[in-house]
Amino acid sequence: MTGKRTLGLGLIGCGAFGEFCMAALAAMDGVRPAGAADVVPEAAARFGERFDIPTFTTAAGLLARQDVNIVHIATPPSSHRELAVAAARAGKHVLCEKPLATNIADGEAILEAAREAGTIAPVDFVLRYNAVTDAVKAVIDSGVLGSVLSARLTNCAADSNLPAGHWFWKREVSGGIFVEHGVHFFDLYSHWLGDGEVIDAHTEMREGTDQQDRVMCTVRHDCGAVASHYHGFDQHFAMDRTDHRLVCELGDIRVDGWIPLTMSLDAVVDETGATRLAELMPGCEMETVERLSGEVIPSRGRQRRATRRIRAVYEPNADKQAVYADSFRRLLADQMEFIDNRKHRRRVGESNGLVSLALACRAVELAGG
Repeated sequence: MTGKRTLGLGLIGCGAFGEFCMAALAAMDGVRPAGAADVVPEAAARFGERFDIPTFTTAAGLLARQDVNIVHIATPPSSHRELAVAAARAGKHVLCEKPLATNIADGEAILEAAREAGTIAPVDFVLRYNAVTDAVKAVIDSGVLGSVLSARLTNCAADSNLPAGHWFWKREVSGGIFVEHGVHFFDLYSHWLGDGEVIDAHTEMREGTDQQDRVMCTVRHDCGAVASHYHGFDQHFAMDRTDHRLVCELGDIRVDGWIPLTMSLDAVVDETGATRLAELMPGCEMETVERLSGEVIPSRGRQRRATRRIRAVYEPNADKQAVYADSFRRLLADQMEFIDNRKHRRRVGESNGLVSLALACRAVELAGG
């Protein structure tokens, strides 16, 4: 960050996730915890004791403080419009947890309030600030594996901490799985593959309940890749898992973890391609599993030369919590750079939150609401 200001950070939503985020950001240069708010007095008081900051039981109390410059909103999605608009009108920058809002009109209202106030209001899309997702994008953009033809996200999430009465299951509060959770991955795949359009969607209800616990959709991206998204909130906490598979013309890219920790490749390349992949995944483990003749072979209508089939594994950091916290800090540092220099090009801007929300809302619509 080139700016020299220290930003006072305020948080709305003093739950466990809010504590994780505040602890991560408090370790940054240029950030000072300045206050927090929660409608539950006990939660606010506990938070204040931990971080030695003033706390409030209303957002208005926090927003009135002159030493709060940026507000992190970590509350259920249906509250985002009211809180983010109020923050912007109070002259505060906003960092909003996903989704931006539960519907397009509310999302647009947040961004309009930020424009009028001259403040920022990005969504916390941490997946764009991850070394593994960076490497995936670099490999795709390099063209070493040819074009991406198809992709599949399988997100098997735990519901162990989501009892029947939890707000997550109340679609009027959360927006449903596509909106509350899917936006992360709509944004990630747009980052990897470019703009997309939802072409079909489907949802499933848990037997004997009104809980929509499995959703799926297909997105066709402008690059020609077709991606399928599956989200299920039906797993024991110990089996919470997420993986991605991207099928390219010359091989597969696989990614493990909702916070991506590991990337693996299985591909055919020539020597130049092998060298380039090693550069794009520094420190990766690469092995040759088969030597090829190097003859020119037709594949998908093109003449291609390959000298070997390789497998590569890239795992820059296996500590999920450390990677998550570092990604969050990188995101805020990017936003702070933009606050100080409006010519700075952010990885995540206001439009990303609205674009991903539009995809999620279209999936909901195609699935029948």
